Order: sequence, then structure tokens, then C-alpha cells
Amino acid sequence: MDNFREWLSDNLRYFMLGGAILIIVAVLFFGVRACIGSGKGTSKKEQNTVEDNSQGNDPSSPEDDGETNDGKKEEDTNPLEEGSDEITALMKSYYQALGERDITTLRTLVSNLTPSDESRITNAKDYIEGYQVDHVYAKKGMDENSYVVYTRGSFICKGIDTSAPSLWSSYIVRDSDGGYKILGDLEQNKEVSDYMDSLKSDEDVKKLTAEVQADYEKAQQDDTALAAFLNGLGEEVDSTTSQTSDGTTMTVAEGCNVRSAANSDEDNIIGGLDEGDQVQVLGQEGDWIQIEYDGQTGYVYSGLLQ
Repeated sequence: MDNFREWLSDNLRYFMLGGAILIIVAVLFFGVRACIGSGKGTSKKEQNTVEDNSQGNDPSSPEDDGETNDGKKEEDTNPLEEGSDEITALMKSYYQALGERDITTLRTLVSNLTPSDESRITNAKDYIEGYQVDHVYAKKGMDENSYVVYTRGSFICKGIDTSAPSLWSSYIVRDSDGGYKILGDLEQNKEVSDYMDSLKSDEDVKKLTAEVQADYEKAQQDDTALAAFLNGLGEEVDSTTSQTSDGTTMTVAEGCNVRSAANSDEDNIIGGLDEGDQVQVLGQEGDWIQIEYDGQTGYVYSGLLQ
């Protein structure tokens, strides 16, 4: 026993040194593991952060290329589309009747065709021989029963071989019978007009308009007779808007109504005139000619008199 105590006393410092070394090793071991584990978590988090930030700044990310968050392209909610068979048939019938001055048919195609419209159509016989429809496009209107229609075609000028490319816009609505009609001028209120104007800034409409305008200008460059005719047509239209002098005798171009006031209200019709009748002008109010009719003052739309 004494020998064991003596041995333990002699070797105690070695046991203490070995224990200290074990403790140091253990501390180092667990310390390294803790550092490695913490490093892994931080790396993943930083990686996610980098990915999130790069998505917002990378020009090729969905937020920058017009895509939604689910990766799908944002679509135009009201694109310019091919006109349906029904709409296309309506516009072809309209421009055929327009070229033939078929007022009776036009009244079935246009909602509330005004005397002013009828006059312009009839008087165009001296300038326009007909119309050609090449393509019909449509955009959604202000509700599910209406469309804004763009008709691409050309008009044939009288005595000119080359037709003039043109783009016409119309607002069509579904009537009570389920068919479509072109909205007449009197029904094209400011709301409708503003809506149609707003579509002019759409890229597809701007592109279509630019294409037709380029064709229109090229047609005039290729045919100087067409250019001269169109320039003269503008001058002719301007001259027809001048005031008619009092005392002038004019001839009725086609049968028309005589009204008690210078407007197209249905309740102010006081009589009528036949084609070829002559009237003496008393004055003029806007587009209406003041005449004497059966001892009283009457009004006739100026476009119906020559």
C-alpha cells in the first residue's frame, strides 16, 4: 500500500498533464464542430439572400421582362383581333352600299343614319366611285355587346386608276334582334368617342395605322394623278362649306324634309320637297338653308340642295 502511494505521488503530475491535454482536445473538437455547423447555416442563408436580391436586379428576371411572378407573359387584355364572320360581313355590306349610294340598305346597317350622313353619302358620287374592303379587325368595345372595328381597304376615286388605301374605324353594337349595327353619328356620344380615341395609343392600332398611312403615301407617289385628285378633293370639300348668299335659287338634289328649325328632330317636320324643286334662299344657319315654304320659314339641310 505504501509502495502504491509512493508510485501515485511520483506519477501524479503525469496524470494531471494527460487530463489537461484531453480537456484541451475535447474543447477543440467540439469548438470546431460548432463553428462548422454555424458556417453551414450562414452560408445557406446568405445564398438565399443573394438569390432573392439577384432576382430583383437581374434584367433577365421575370420582373424585368414583362412576365408575371409565375413566369407567364403579361397579355394585352384588349388585343386587335380578326373580325368575326358576322362583323366582317356587316362591314363589307356597309361599304358596298356606301359605294352604290344605297341609302335604303344603309339605314338597315347604321343605327340612326342622319340627314347629314345621307347628304354626304349622296354628294360623294361626284368624287368616289366605290370602296374595297381588304381586311377587318376588331377590339372589344365598352361592354360585351359592342366592338371598335377597323376596316382596312381603299376607295376608288372617279377617273383615277390607282385606288387610295384607307383605314376606317367604326363602333358597332348588338341590337335587340341580336345582330350588329354601326353606331350612327347622333349616338356617338363623348364617352364613345373618348373610348375610341383612347385605343389610338395602343401599339397594335398604331402599327396598323402606320402601315396604312405608308401605303397611302406610296400610292400618291406612284400615281401623280391620284395625288392631284386627292389634293383637289380637299379643296372642293372646303368650298362646299362656304355660306350661301341670300336670294340664291337652289335646286333640290333629292326628296327631302322641310323643317321648322335648323335641326333634325322628328317633331319639327312641316313638309317636304321633291327632287328638282327650286327654292329661294333666305339665309343659312350652320349646315341648314333657310327657305320660304308655304308662307312660312322652313329649313332644309344644305347638302340636299344644289
